[in-house]
Amino acid sequence: MTEFEKKVEEIKEKTSPNKLYIARVPLKTKQRFIAIANEEFEEDYGMLLKKLVEVYDGFYPTGHEEIEAKIDILANEIALIQQKLDNLEEKKEIKTLGGVKIKWIV
Repeated sequence: MTEFEKKVEEIKEKTSPNKLYIARVPLKTKQRFIAIANEEFEEDYGMLLKKLVEVYDGFYPTGHEEIEAKIDILANEIALIQQKLDNLEEKKEIKTLGGVKIKWIV
């Protein structure tokens, strides 16, 4: 295969409708992307990119929604605990000089 034919094949490969070439990617970002693809997607970069686009489009929660929901649940639980504490009858006890214990409810 001649040099020209190699270049033509390379161009055909790069212009395929299912291929994507990205330049100027920060090194740490590229390394992280490859690591995620290797760990979670069996080295399938296309599926990882698809997942990232779906997260961006809102098909999957980004993580903030889950945290906000948990914070809301905790806030409700704290409010219920506070309400129960406010409704508790506070019992006080004193002891007289004669040793008799006197109890009352406030």
